[in-house]
Amino acid sequence: MSVKKTLLSLGALGVISAVAYLSLRKITPANKEKSEELIEAANNVKRAYTRLTENIETLKNELPNSQQTIDDLTELVSEYQFKIQNNLDNISKIQDKNKK
Repeated sequence: MSVKKTLLSLGALGVISAVAYLSLRKITPANKEKSEELIEAANNVKRAYTRLTENIETLKNELPNSQQTIDDLTELVSEYQFKIQNNLDNISKIQDKNKK
């Protein structure tokens, strides 16, 4: 997780540096629009990163519940397979007789 934080910090530092550089150059209206777009893009990245971390935490919390459901389904399928195995064997025998 520290790698993500480092990359995010470096990205934020780059955006801040770009904004400071543009403000020191006496921003013209065209450059001002670009700097505002750059700031908005940086904010979008920050919001997306925040949503991603929240969704990862939600997934971590739900994973144990999912595992229990998967285990229950596996058990049910095994029981069903055991119950129908005799019928499947009979079907196989009939198919073998019809092939001859």
